Amino acid sequence: MTRDARLLERSRLDVRRAVRRFVEPAGFVEALAKLLGSRAVVLAGPSGSGRRTAATVLLDRLGGLHLVEIAVDAEASLARHPVAAKEGYLLDLSSADDETVEQVRAALAEFTAALDQEDSSLVVIVDDGRAAGFEAVRLGRPEPREVLAAHLEGMEVEPALAELPSTSAEAVRLAELVVSVEDRQDVLGALSNWAGRLRAEFAGHVDVPWRALLLAAAVLESALQDVVHAAADALLDETRYVGTKPHPLAGEGLAARLAGIGASAGVVTFDRPGYAEAVISHVWTDFPALREPLVAWLVGLPAILSAEDAELLVPRLVDLGVEPVIRAVTAWSESALPLAHRLLATAALDPVIGPGIRRVIQDWSQRRDLPRPLGEVAIAVCGAELGSRYPHVALTRLGSFVKRPELTDQVAAALSTMAGESQFAQVVTRLARWLRETDAARKALAVRALLDEAAAQPQHRDTLLNLLVQAAGGRPAELGALDLAAFEWRRDGGSRDVHDQLQAKLNGVDPLLRSAISN
Repeated sequence: MTRDARLLERSRLDVRRAVRRFVEPAGFVEALAKLLGSRAVVLAGPSGSGRRTAATVLLDRLGGLHLVEIAVDAEASLARHPVAAKEGYLLDLSSADDETVEQVRAALAEFTAALDQEDSSLVVIVDDGRAAGFEAVRLGRPEPREVLAAHLEGMEVEPALAELPSTSAEAVRLAELVVSVEDRQDVLGALSNWAGRLRAEFAGHVDVPWRALLLAAAVLESALQDVVHAAADALLDETRYVGTKPHPLAGEGLAARLAGIGASAGVVTFDRPGYAEAVISHVWTDFPALREPLVAWLVGLPAILSAEDAELLVPRLVDLGVEPVIRAVTAWSESALPLAHRLLATAALDPVIGPGIRRVIQDWSQRRDLPRPLGEVAIAVCGAELGSRYPHVALTRLGSFVKRPELTDQVAAALSTMAGESQFAQVVTRLARWLRETDAARKALAVRALLDEAAAQPQHRDTLLNLLVQAAGGRPAELGALDLAAFEWRRDGGSRDVHDQLQAKLNGVDPLLRSAISN
């Protein structure tokens, strides 16, 4: 998918599949009636019951809407979120903090009025415990067997398997396994996250090198065997293992050792579906004393990996949670910048830890002591991946980062990326707001960014230059400041054509005002 596709990848898949695989839960018809009548509905229900799918189908049933998932928080509030025409908004608050939920509740009525003006609609998802603050419609749990049957699309499954899932989410997972995995025991193992097998394996192999090799293979599955071997040695060093180091020719060879952990030689893979992820989860849960050195090991691994192999660390760290991600991004921003960007972008959009990561970026944007490399990574992510998916959140973060003078160029570049890729209207709207603010740094950046966009997008040039002149409101001091800012922008390499066109517009201002500017 190209970055200018505004629809969330996950939501796009839901739209394509949900209509034919959706099992209506209790409360769905009530929710649809409310959405048709009032433009907004709040859905509550237990986790794993298919709330997101229900929300997407609700919006799809309205017809003619462009479906977009949005994000808000205490800083990037719903009250200030723009509303476009014919949009179907999905807002998932199931992982939001209390402050965010409260500001959404307070702003919902006014936002709904804006939706009505634009012929748009909104579905909000909240947890059961927060439903009391809204006039929420509670969705029941669909029957897991029905969900399983819908996702298997006519495929037969033995009754014993069909009885296993207890939620819609488990039913969907089982359907995916049944379709993609032939062996019934592998289906059962993957469905249980291989819990029983891993307990037995670890009970039977208490030697640390065996476990280190297993963990290295899990983290770097699909890397070459020598890479996995080096990573296992690095883990032993990180954990200060003091066992006797064997002679290089002693014991089994690497291929046999890999076979002993259930992995292939050469390109290291496991033949059990989901086994690598299950190993990491088991170690993280069952060996809490290892968590600190494990993260330190992961953070240090890029030093001995190729750039391609280092990419394998990104999903592993995201699965471990917010703190490991932030620790890695902080370190890699100093030594492995592209990897730091990739990790932060992936984590910021993750459905589980994304809200927490976005809160961290918010905190960073307001810190004056934030290391510059870390700020540059966060700004670049705001301008690219986060800005493409959640422009309201990204622009709010950039508006705080701009108060760091040494990061002004990076913020301007991020705004240009957003405007040029997919979010021109939102960027210009936000810049127009900054022009009206008293904050000098934001106003200066807004002028520069609008001039940059006027140069980059000639089809919008007249509109953008008019916006600059109109923002001055006919005030001599403001017009004079704009004149000076445009001169400095041109002096620093800006387009002569844009500068000359702005000068012509300024020359068209009332002569008395023009005289005041000159003086």
